[in-house]
Amino acid sequence: MEDTFPYTVESLEMDIKFNGNWLEVNGAGLVNPVVLEKFGLDPEVYNGWAFGFGERLVMIKMEIPDIRILWSNDERITSQFKDINSKFKEVSKFPATIRDISFIINKDVSLNNYYEIVRDYADNLIEEVKLLDEYENEEKFGKDKKSYTFRIVYRSSERTLTNEEINKIQTEIRTKTEKELGALLR
Repeated sequence: MEDTFPYTVESLEMDIKFNGNWLEVNGAGLVNPVVLEKFGLDPEVYNGWAFGFGERLVMIKMEIPDIRILWSNDERITSQFKDINSKFKEVSKFPATIRDISFIINKDVSLNNYYEIVRDYADNLIEEVKLLDEYENEEKFGKDKKSYTFRIVYRSSERTLTNEEINKIQTEIRTKTEKELGALLR
């Protein structure tokens, strides 16, 4: 099928039928003389064949609905594409609400289950729990104590969250952190 692309003339594209829809998988054509001139080549002497192949096949393989997703710098998107068997999962278009929690605990207390402690109160609203900082200072915190700061990113896939609801959840998380870890909140 004929098509036009800015980098080619006498262009064409190849389409395939996928899931009942026609999908462009390849665009090609003779290199546009303007492109050759930009590279200092005389289009009367030189020519070439240009084509793009692959992005659309990646879209099919990874179930990506829109080619612009491939150009995203959003870490929630880019982190999904680890290998050829990755599948795209839609990310929320609603804004994130971020809260940090800092506390001091005994060094021998395990934080392996801290992510579960946090998720117990808002499992489907928590997008990420990330350790930001760990710090030891015997003079400031005492012997065998360590300070931690975690960042909690809240986001709904259905709506914008309110500060009131996030503050309520954050208060519950702070209370549980104190009780389960014997933490001194900062």
